[in-house]
This record gives sequence, C-alpha cells and structure tokens, in this order.
Amino acid sequence: MNIEDDIWDTKKAAKELNVSSRTVASLIATGVIDGKRIGKGYKTTKSAVLAYIKSPMQTHGASKGDRNGGKSCQSPKETEYGTVISLHRQERELGNLLARGTKSKRRSCMTN
Repeated sequence: MNIEDDIWDTKKAAKELNVSSRTVASLIATGVIDGKRIGKGYKTTKSAVLAYIKSPMQTHGASKGDRNGGKSCQSPKETEYGTVISLHRQERELGNLLARGTKSKRRSCMTN
C-alpha cells in the first residue's frame, strides 16, 4: 500500500465488486480483503480491492462450510457410539428412551 492510494469505504468497494456492502465488510473482517475497522464501518484501499479482483480464488457454495474453511456443522452420520453429539439430538434420544411405553389406545387406570 502506498501513501497516495485511495481509501474506499464498503459502499464504494461493493459498487466496484458488484456485491453488497455487507459482503465487503465480511471479506474484510475475515481477512480476504486487506482493510481495517474504523469506527462502526470498514475501510479498505483501491489496490486491495483490485488485488482481490485479480487474485485467482476457488469459489464454493454457502453450504460448503464457514468462511474459514471448516465445516459449519457436524454430520450425525459420522458419529459412533460414545462420541459427542449435539444437545438437540441427545435430548431427543434420551426423551425417546425415557418415554412411557404406551400403546396407541389409552387404557383406563381404574381398578376393580
């Protein structure tokens, strides 16, 4: 970055990249585009945006994982007995095991 480089806010960078300003802020926050948070917004330079445009990137869909390259959630298919599972799944399985065993037709509880 040279001193005479233009400083852009997220709106101007978004206009150049044809994306939303939130996307530019997210790219700066994750370090994909060089920039800094100043006050409530992000600022970047013209050269950083142009370098991002020229850089060869592997694109992927939103479901491929988080922005840092990791998986966004665990797959329940890969869990084995004794491994950590999600709290929701644990609660559901425990509820099924502790549920009172009744048939579909309710019976009277009165005794003779």
